[in-house]
Amino acid sequence: MDDIGLHEAAYLCGGPERVAVAALVALAAAGRIRITPGRHRVSVLVREPDGPVEAAVLDAVPDAGRVLGAAVRDVAGSPAVAAVRDALRADGLIARHRVPGLPTLTAKGRRLRRALTEEPPAGLRVAVLGPDAIADDKLRRTFTTPDPPPASSLLPKRERGGEHCGEYSAPDRSLDYGGTAGGDTY
Repeated sequence: MDDIGLHEAAYLCGGPERVAVAALVALAAAGRIRITPGRHRVSVLVREPDGPVEAAVLDAVPDAGRVLGAAVRDVAGSPAVAAVRDALRADGLIARHRVPGLPTLTAKGRRLRRALTEEPPAGLRVAVLGPDAIADDKLRRTFTTPDPPPASSLLPKRERGGEHCGEYSAPDRSLDYGGTAGGDTY
């Protein structure tokens, strides 16, 4: 158990999304990314990865930033996280499952997960226990609450362009500049 890393512990205890969460929390704690609590926005401060999973996090977040949930999903589905799974499989901790994407822990993997959850090592608490183990209150709330809706969905329907909606709520383009009422040819 002493040689298990952050990403391996996260995968054993929570799967691909836990790997993404643990990596994001570690990068935020190191001051390399910023996660704003109100908008759940991830911004990169230092674009220098230490490993493949960190590189996947930094690649998932463009210079303009990214919503936290989308970043977590992209990292969880990345080849770097698949490599963590493959390494655990090679170590005999994960067996192949009949349904793709649903790995099953072997007896050895279940024993290791049980040992980790009974007494989580200090540096692996978030990886083992999930977002509820994040020490910082604001950051924990950010990870445990849903992302807010996009700003455009907060506008009244009229300001979103909904005033010309037809029978099927699709925009009626016949009144747009250059459009015709139908059938006119030039």
